[in-house]
Amino acid sequence: NNLCMELGRRCPTDVDVGKWVANAVDREVYELTFKLLWSADLVSLPKSLYSCKSLNSLTLSHKILVDVPSSAASLSSLTTLVLDYVVYKDEDSLVRFLSSCSILERLTIKRNKKDDNVTTFSVKVPSLLYLDYANERRMPENIDAGETGSCLVIDAPALTDFRIHDTSGDSCFFSNEIPRLDFACVDVEFCPDDKLLRILSSALSIILFWTDPVVSSLSSIKFSRLKDCRLLSDEPNWMEPTILLLQNSPKLKSLMVYCVRFLLTPKFDELKKHSDSEPAISWSQPSSVPGCLSSQLEEFQWKSYLGREDEERFLTYVLANSKCLKTAVISIRPVFNLQVQEEMMLDLKDIPRVSTESQLVFTPDP
Repeated sequence: NNLCMELGRRCPTDVDVGKWVANAVDREVYELTFKLLWSADLVSLPKSLYSCKSLNSLTLSHKILVDVPSSAASLSSLTTLVLDYVVYKDEDSLVRFLSSCSILERLTIKRNKKDDNVTTFSVKVPSLLYLDYANERRMPENIDAGETGSCLVIDAPALTDFRIHDTSGDSCFFSNEIPRLDFACVDVEFCPDDKLLRILSSALSIILFWTDPVVSSLSSIKFSRLKDCRLLSDEPNWMEPTILLLQNSPKLKSLMVYCVRFLLTPKFDELKKHSDSEPAISWSQPSSVPGCLSSQLEEFQWKSYLGREDEERFLTYVLANSKCLKTAVISIRPVFNLQVQEEMMLDLKDIPRVSTESQLVFTPDP
């Protein structure tokens, strides 16, 4: 049995939603999605929900107070849990909730409230394979990253897929056993601690957002298993750390760079005016070629290519040193007219490629 309930802002506030949930539990619900978007106060759900033996998947969203009883909480069949913008009675209630999920495999968390009643967000789930954590609260202007007094603490030794988006400036810590990741996606405003760096270094595939804290920690990360990497940046000086990452990734086979600068600049004239007003980016080729370029890299993709001088130099360097390259895919940012785009493509086709088998492909930019 599956039940999906979504109550919007126009819903009458005297509806007994707790009774609906209790009825679903009595009918041995298998999958429950409850989104409470109305304008009324927070709602506590029936205690019976937290001991539902049949429940396999649970989604709670918005105006819900997570109040887990101190005893008899047991979600022994739950494998998937989504908690979006809910409020917790206290930190103990959160801990009891997660500890009651003995076989939980997938956990998705979204937070954006200062007052969700949790300072230390503790995820201790031995069975957890997938964690997607997003804290969208903005970091206070007068406090440095990592000094907010709040943190995320993770104890999940079976974890293989870890995704984090955190703009709050809170810290993140892994405790006890260090998981070995297949995939990681990291967009944070805090400096990763040693354990988190070790965890990232084990990833086979990774998406990194080039925030200042991540860049500053890069030199100590050795990506010994990394084969697929996607880098996103809205900063002009992304090339130096990218080369450093290549030097630390001896097994890398696929690289994508996504320059998200100027995404909000729709007209070429505005883009050109903005670009000309900026100082030229100084980028020098490294003294030695990263090992992955000379012996491993097979796929290279560049999204939102703008054809700036520094970008062309970087692309020339990659194509000139990637001996195993099979495909280079370039997406030119569609702020240029068709004639300009065609001229750019002709120029790019003239760039020498050391790999005689490589193909240069042009695709529309998203």
